Amino acid sequence: MRTKLRHIILGIVLLYSVESLFSQTNQAGRFYIPYLDEESQSNVIVAISGTGQLCPLEYTNTVSNTNLLTSIEQNLIQEIFVKYKNVTTNSGLPGAVLTDFYETNNIVRAMNRTFKIQNWVSNFQYTNSRDHEIVILGKGGLLAKFRNKSKDGYNVSFVRTGDGTMLRFSEEKDDSLNGLLIAFEDMHSQGTNWDFRHSDFTTNSPLTEYRQYTNGMVFGKFLMWNPQNNDLMLEAEFTEPYDFEKHRLQPQLR
Repeated sequence: MRTKLRHIILGIVLLYSVESLFSQTNQAGRFYIPYLDEESQSNVIVAISGTGQLCPLEYTNTVSNTNLLTSIEQNLIQEIFVKYKNVTTNSGLPGAVLTDFYETNNIVRAMNRTFKIQNWVSNFQYTNSRDHEIVILGKGGLLAKFRNKSKDGYNVSFVRTGDGTMLRFSEEKDDSLNGLLIAFEDMHSQGTNWDFRHSDFTTNSPLTEYRQYTNGMVFGKFLMWNPQNNDLMLEAEFTEPYDFEKHRLQPQLR
């Protein structure tokens, strides 16, 4: 009887030990989005993080993927690929006229150095509607903010990445992120004479990032790809609205 009782007790101890071991393994093996603080990710399900895996067809990182982009979004992005090719400080937007432009000079301190950033800010008014657009041009590239009379629209930027160019597009509602945020990369090297106007996003530029926002919060799928081989580097699901910028970890400067 004592032997049988000892076996029962040992079995219970072993059962709890195994459950504890699996619990620790599962907890230790959980993935996180690396540049967001871990404590805030209780409602984030991360399937892939940083390892790089062959991308499944449903997440193919092209503008033609209807699993990621609606036909309306696809058409808008295709238009944006060519819309800003000829923009200057005082002309270039089809159907719009320049109403104002001015120069800004900002002093930025980073890595124990001081930089002077010079930009030109242009305001354009569309002639057949109440839509308007602000375009900021400088050596760093272009930032455009398109809005209708209800303050809905989009932001788009072209910036240098290595010798190529990154395009970022985000939908806005009442001047807040609401809808799609995506990034593309033009892999054509421009060398030292980089100019965003020389970029070409119309031919095989891979999608590198995908998020969805609601009222300024990330909600739903978050995907990132390696533009060199189109591997899926990050697959996450935000099950509740999440304040992305609030929880972003700041880089440590030495």
